[in-house]
Amino acid sequence: MNNADLIETKELVAKYEELKSSYKVAEFFSVSATAVKRILKREGVLRTQKTAALERDNSFAGKYERTESHKKNLSELGKKRTGENNHFFNKTHSDLTKEILSEKAKSRLGELNPNYKNGKYLRRPRDFKIAQFSKIRNFVFNRDKFTCKLTGQVGGHLHAHHLIPYWVCPEAFLDADNLITVSTEAHFKICHRESWGSFNVELIPNELIIKYSLDRERLNELASFWKKR
Repeated sequence: MNNADLIETKELVAKYEELKSSYKVAEFFSVSATAVKRILKREGVLRTQKTAALERDNSFAGKYERTESHKKNLSELGKKRTGENNHFFNKTHSDLTKEILSEKAKSRLGELNPNYKNGKYLRRPRDFKIAQFSKIRNFVFNRDKFTCKLTGQVGGHLHAHHLIPYWVCPEAFLDADNLITVSTEAHFKICHRESWGSFNVELIPNELIIKYSLDRERLNELASFWKKR
């Protein structure tokens, strides 16, 4: 059991209301900040960063973007926390934490898994991590000059979108012609029509339809079916 669990919940919540920081509370009680956050979240009083900023009347809440210098500093700090410098090095979760993680995992099995759709897992397959796909994705980014083909956004967070989904036509998975560069927002809102199980048939050119002997009407049915789920 974590030391934070030995503290009276009311006392911990009261201190949090006073200090307005889970880290300060953890320091005050000399316990883990993670354990404190877990308890505060369970009690429904843990503030998000945005909520805390709004409480401070911060007009920049939710609008802040890290500078390149800030990103570099965070990267350097991250490198210093590897190996023996990692606070969790040679440590293990408490039995209580293991039990909580186990229960959460059990609640996401089979049909309860958010990726599960009629016996198929439609999110990215493990093959997305293979070196061959990484090379093709980099080729697509360079081919499209790191520009979103739908919004014109240059750089930033870009995705390589499969026009024909993997679960519809696995043979097209490593076909560069089946991939286009898109921004994060366009990927979800336009390419998947705000539903990861669906896809935008209008983006698929006739050349690909013919190449893989597909039927556009049937594709529309599949896309509409998953959109309704």
